[in-house]
Amino acid sequence: MKMDGTIAMFRYWNMLRAGRPAPFRTDIDPTAIKGRLPDTFILEFDDADEPRFRLAGTNVCSSFGRELRHVPFGEIWQADDRDAVDALGKATLNQSAVVLAQAHGKSRQGRLAAFELLLLPLDAGPGRPRAMGLATALERPFWLGAHPLSALVLDEARLIDPDAMPAIDMGERTPSLAPHDLEPAERERTRRVRHLVVLDGGRTQDR
Repeated sequence: MKMDGTIAMFRYWNMLRAGRPAPFRTDIDPTAIKGRLPDTFILEFDDADEPRFRLAGTNVCSSFGRELRHVPFGEIWQADDRDAVDALGKATLNQSAVVLAQAHGKSRQGRLAAFELLLLPLDAGPGRPRAMGLATALERPFWLGAHPLSALVLDEARLIDPDAMPAIDMGERTPSLAPHDLEPAERERTRRVRHLVVLDGGRTQDR
């Protein structure tokens, strides 16, 4: 893991699961990860049992110049990589696998942007698998969001065993995103954050 945001999100998820294969979906507190919400997305299965976006943050949607809700996960990737990324999505949804990937995208103007992606399983109840994803630009260029990406290209991907992850790889320099490290949020604020940020890539009040 290269990005501080990726490391922090993994640490938060790992803390919540408490030794289980995945934390409950309801364990995720949007106020605890509000700094990462624009880069966050949720995957689910569509009617054909293929991974699709259930929700996508503002940065994820703006990178492709469109709303990604209910769009197949493979659709944002180049054709040669779609089978591979669908398999990775299914591994997280069906087998609670943790996936770390590196990818790059090209705009229609030929500009390149590199990304680090993390897929984390969530327990949403029997028959309702979910995965939380994070797509972070390694160096967010000034044009990203103004010039949409045509597709992502998968550079490398690997499965991670969270129980075997050495502490040094977790990035001890990175602050935890756990709720107890943050200022408490009022109940009304929490509901508002969930509506404006998590659902359909909305925005927080201070943006």
